[in-house]
Amino acid sequence: MESFLLALLTAFIWGFVPFLEKVGLSSVEPTSAYLVRCSGVIMGALITMYFYSPFSSIAKMDFKSIFFLVLAGILAGFVAQLIFYKALKTGEISKIIPITSCYPLFTFILGWVFLGEEVTINKVIGILLILGGIFLLK
Repeated sequence: MESFLLALLTAFIWGFVPFLEKVGLSSVEPTSAYLVRCSGVIMGALITMYFYSPFSSIAKMDFKSIFFLVLAGILAGFVAQLIFYKALKTGEISKIIPITSCYPLFTFILGWVFLGEEVTINKVIGILLILGGIFLLK
């Protein structure tokens, strides 16, 4: 139950933040806005490092883990976020957020193709529902 509540809290925060971003983007260029937003991430990371001190754990990481986590940070935390800001600046929040939230579709395909994850009827139905939702919003 705890993981469910944490996931629900995460969903709420992720649903609330685009509202803040849309308002914040009203009079600024998306790339500049994103760079200002990054200051919040940096502050959060510095505060976490001060109280948590993760350096001994980081030192134990192998190159493969570091490489993939840094690559994920570049792609999700920089490239996709900049593209998202450009979409959010010019589009309707009620359409942009559901469309950008269809990433489980791509995760499912990658998991199936590269990790050999099982394709079940429930997963296929979920993917079809995602595709239907995107079609309705287009």
